[in-house]
Amino acid sequence: PLRAYGMVKDRSGKIIKTFKGDLVGSWDENGVGTLDEKFVYDNGEKQRRVWTLKPIGDNKFEGTAGDIVGVAQMIAKGNTVMIDYTMRVPYNDSTIDINVKDWLHLQEDGVILNHSKMKKFGFTVGELVITIIKD
Repeated sequence: PLRAYGMVKDRSGKIIKTFKGDLVGSWDENGVGTLDEKFVYDNGEKQRRVWTLKPIGDNKFEGTAGDIVGVAQMIAKGNTVMIDYTMRVPYNDSTIDINVKDWLHLQEDGVILNHSKMKKFGFTVGELVITIIKD
C-alpha cells in the first residue's frame, strides 16, 4: 500500500487541483504487475485507475489502463522509471487525448517523487507533481 499527495498545474504553472491517493501495487508469479490507484481531489471528485504492467525485457514494460489510449511504454533505469502514454481525459462535455510523460524517482528512504508533463499537439498544457510514500 502507498499514499500519494499531488497537485495538477495548468500550462502557466498555476495549481488548479490538489489530491490525495491510495495505491496498491502487486506482482504475480509471471512478473505482471497491477497498480490500483484511487484518487480524491480537493473538489470532491473521485478517480480510479487500474494499471496492468507487463514485462517485455531489458527493464521495459507495457502498461494498460481504462483511460489510457493504446499501450503505455515504460522504461526502468536505476532508481528512475519513465512512462510515456496517451490519456483520455474529460473536457467540457466530451473527452480529449493528452500525451503524458511521467518520471518517477525512488529516493533512498523509499519515497517516490513523480513529475509529469502533459502535452497536446506538442504544447505543454499541464503538469503533475506527486509524492508517493509507502504505508
